[in-house]
Amino acid sequence: MSLIQTIILALTQGVTEFLPVSSSGHLNLFQHFFGFTPSLSFDIFLNTATLLSVLFFFRNQIKFFFSHLPQIIIASIPATLVGFFLKDTVESVFSNIWLLPLFFLINSLILFSTKKSKGEKSEISLIQAFIVGFSQAFAIFPGVSRAGTTIATGLALGLSPVTAFNFSFALFIPASIGAILLGYKDLDVTALITSQYLFAFLLTFIVGIIALKLLQKFLKRRQIWYFGIYTIILALLLFFLL
Repeated sequence: MSLIQTIILALTQGVTEFLPVSSSGHLNLFQHFFGFTPSLSFDIFLNTATLLSVLFFFRNQIKFFFSHLPQIIIASIPATLVGFFLKDTVESVFSNIWLLPLFFLINSLILFSTKKSKGEKSEISLIQAFIVGFSQAFAIFPGVSRAGTTIATGLALGLSPVTAFNFSFALFIPASIGAILLGYKDLDVTALITSQYLFAFLLTFIVGIIALKLLQKFLKRRQIWYFGIYTIILALLLFFLL
């Protein structure tokens, strides 16, 4: 992989992990056009960088995390079960580039559903948490944004944009750690510890923080459905290009 290709993939991960357009879908797409076989282990490597972005961005939200720990645990169950029992199926879907247009289209429909959301609740019940967690499990597929799906579900349940945003990324922490642990045995760590990959890691971390700030602004204005316009255009293009 050339330096330019590595930088493109790092920028893609940093931007699309948090903006609701699906990082896994974009990484698979770029790797396909670069002639690479979509690599779940490379995704996990860059996902580690975005995990650090979230920990840094939410460093002052520790109180929120621990005060909602029961909800986070409940909401993490569906994705954990999918990751543990359907890992091979998920990897098979990741390697199937032909499914990307369909999943990008689904992502657009999810985002468009937020257009008229008016929720203002600041508290999350255990039942609501489980529903959000179920949506997170569905978003494991490439092309479906985890952030977009969990936030859209939270808004549909009547949560305020701020609460939906905070809870979505509180869920990202255990989900990301789980994905890293599940994929760790497949990682060739020595091959990834190079100046080129470490630069990509740092770039992903920095861009991830910027993307989080941008998403927060759009969400406060209740405008994340705008991103659905992008993914529906992308889906339509891919139906023809692929």
